[in-house]
Amino acid sequence: MKQHIRQHNILNLIIIPVAYVLGIFAKTKNYEVTGTVLIIAASYFIVSLIFFKTNTLPETSKWLKYDRKILFGFASLLSFFGMIESRPNFILILVFAELLVFLYVYAYFAFRNRNKPANSENIIQKWGIIRFCFRMFFIAVTVLLLLSVFNEYSPSSKYLDPYYFILLFVFLTEWLISHITNTVRLKNEQTQAELLHLRSQLNPHFFFNTLNNLYALTIKNSKQAPEVILKLSEMMRYTIYEGEKSNVTIKDEITYLENYIELHKIRYKKSVSIQFNHAIDENLSITPLLFINLLENAFKHGVDTLTENAFIKMELTNDADFIYFSIENNFDKKENNQTKGIGLTNLKRRLSLLYPKTHQLEFTQQSDIYKVTLKVPV
Repeated sequence: MKQHIRQHNILNLIIIPVAYVLGIFAKTKNYEVTGTVLIIAASYFIVSLIFFKTNTLPETSKWLKYDRKILFGFASLLSFFGMIESRPNFILILVFAELLVFLYVYAYFAFRNRNKPANSENIIQKWGIIRFCFRMFFIAVTVLLLLSVFNEYSPSSKYLDPYYFILLFVFLTEWLISHITNTVRLKNEQTQAELLHLRSQLNPHFFFNTLNNLYALTIKNSKQAPEVILKLSEMMRYTIYEGEKSNVTIKDEITYLENYIELHKIRYKKSVSIQFNHAIDENLSITPLLFINLLENAFKHGVDTLTENAFIKMELTNDADFIYFSIENNFDKKENNQTKGIGLTNLKRRLSLLYPKTHQLEFTQQSDIYKVTLKVPV
């Protein structure tokens, strides 16, 4: 803070005589209002300097909060009245007009970045020095051309008119490419954030149920307890670590589904027929945790609703272009709520984000048999 105040004082000492001399000079050239603004600005810098020397630090920080706005006001008035009083001198009009435009370009970006932290990247870092210089050059040329037209200043119009539209086309093309790039980047970031959120909602109640079953097994000193702990550990590791990846091998996904099936078998006292056929190239890659919601639903809305003869049949295959997954199960018609729940909603949303318009998810029901087929590109 003290370093900031020291720099402010040095700047004031430089600006005071410069602003005062320019103000007097402007008045001698009949720039009455412009000269008056410069003299008032010099007086402000004198008061500001005295204030910094005689007041305490907390009060000084309050002053600094509004100092830039006050300086911006003086610069705007100086540019505006300087432009008016410079007629018919085109060069001076251009200088004041360019200053006014750049002041408001600065004000626009300062306002847009007002809520960003102080150490965030500035506009030059964000755009890059070449893009920044090109855009500022385009603004300057635009101001020059407009003033040339309004003041009928033929030399500048003669050189700028033929080439300005080429420059305008380049500017608009560059801006459009930049806008599209930023939009795509933001869309990708939002998609990744949403996918992570959806993945975080997978199977929480399954793990709780398995832990409850494990608790019951440990009480009975069951020999199955170590096996359950091992499989549950493998599933949790896969969900946490592999689930964060964009792709995993089909082999890993099959192992995850098989562990899930084995843990469920331990729960049931009734007879359950579960078939999982996977005639597929196990080296293929796929998005992790893509099939688990469908298997989970088959247990929840199928096997769990029946007291006997419950079954689940799964098949995983592929061809040159697609991976095919199908699962069917029987269920109690009295509890026909197969399509309800957050699991399928999450799955549909994930598929729409990962494979837009290239996947196929179908649900069919015949009597007490429910079947789901899923097709995704390789």
